Amino acid sequence: MNNNEEDLQRNIESGVANNADDLDVKAYEEVFARLRKKPNERLSVGFADIVIVRIQQRQQHNASRDFIWLALGVFLLTISLIVATVLSGFKPSFAFLKGMSAYAGVLAFGIVFILLLNRLEKKLLTKSD
Repeated sequence: MNNNEEDLQRNIESGVANNADDLDVKAYEEVFARLRKKPNERLSVGFADIVIVRIQQRQQHNASRDFIWLALGVFLLTISLIVATVLSGFKPSFAFLKGMSAYAGVLAFGIVFILLLNRLEKKLLTKSD
């Protein structure tokens, strides 16, 4: 907005007499007259419900699209892992498990001990709440 338009707007808002032949003055007066009137349009009864349904549909669409991208990413990552394994000639070796067979008792004790602590923690936490 330039200075002339600002002065014109201030004059019209304050009610100062304007040159009635000027098209800009008539246009501004028409705009202000229309802005003073309340609009006749009414929203339909179910308008809010329609908007909420559309938002939910868009969220579902976005969630399904995100799931598709995730699945595609996991699929491509798996294919890349297979291709890299084949091209590099990687051979997995599980020889370390033979050495751990002597410690089977310690491993079993560790698993049972962790499960026992987990069970104890759940019992203590539910009683204190």
